[in-house]
Amino acid sequence: MAEKKYQVFISSTYADLKEERRKILDILLMADCIPAGMEAFVASDVEQFEVIKKVIELCDYYILIIGKRYGSINEQTGLSYTEMEYEYAKELGIPVLVFALDESVEVSEDKKEKDPKKIAALDSFRQKALTNRLATIWKTQDELTGAVAVSIMRATKQIQRPGWQRATDYDEASLRREIMKLQKERDKFAADLNAAKKQIISLTTVSDVAYDDYSVVIEYRRQNPNKTYTNGKIEKMLPELFKIIATEMMGVALTERGIDATLRENLFPKESHNYRFSDTQLIKKILNQLKALNLVYSSWNEAQTVIYWGLTTKGELERNKMILVRKIVKEE
Repeated sequence: MAEKKYQVFISSTYADLKEERRKILDILLMADCIPAGMEAFVASDVEQFEVIKKVIELCDYYILIIGKRYGSINEQTGLSYTEMEYEYAKELGIPVLVFALDESVEVSEDKKEKDPKKIAALDSFRQKALTNRLATIWKTQDELTGAVAVSIMRATKQIQRPGWQRATDYDEASLRREIMKLQKERDKFAADLNAAKKQIISLTTVSDVAYDDYSVVIEYRRQNPNKTYTNGKIEKMLPELFKIIATEMMGVALTERGIDATLRENLFPKESHNYRFSDTQLIKKILNQLKALNLVYSSWNEAQTVIYWGLTTKGELERNKMILVRKIVKEE
């Protein structure tokens, strides 16, 4: 099989690192790579950045060169276009090779930032980029080109990427064999998926889950004005509890804490803040029963590290059946 060629995106500020970019371009061509992201793709506005994103998506590796300029800033994100390119490459999982100029190196005034805000932004960006395990500090152009040559050769050997290959390098027989192999794998995956779906349905579709005839025993503890506590117990049918919960879920999902508060406010309307459910698992048990009945669903919120509960389509229909006022049809 013929060797692959790897497309490499080169990202940096432009005016201060023009010569360094040109040398890296030469290095990549000598390494039989396909350079991208050069002068024709230097971002300075949102429209150009959208073009650059499409180019980055096609690349196998991403090279970031950091000098002493932060570059043009996008008003919406507050980040430079160079940093936005870097973040997008990381988001796509493209291997990033970072090459940062040593801070001790002196450069001419036109090659460094003077705006304190940009200087601070550059420092933050630099520190973030240098946490990358494929990061290198350079002082001279020769050091930079040498480091790039070594890093790109090492990356292509150690980090497998799709690469590019001429279509004529494949013979038809090999292609047919590969297609047949993939078709068999696809058929196996499809069969496994169908089997898994059937198993899930069999596990979640429980025909004997109680609903109309389920009387939920709710034990509670009430704090009295004199700081003593009174224990008590009430019984409510599950549909009645569902009606309370579902009425609160008008286009919104609730946390278990929110559902707990809703039930207490409706069951003990005068002083709900003084009541606590004795069974700390009560809300979970009720929600699990309703979920088994396909009336509610649960969704994990990664950012807030909390589970939200909402109504399924079946749950909305059941709620509406309970609370909607129907027109009275008069007999003639």
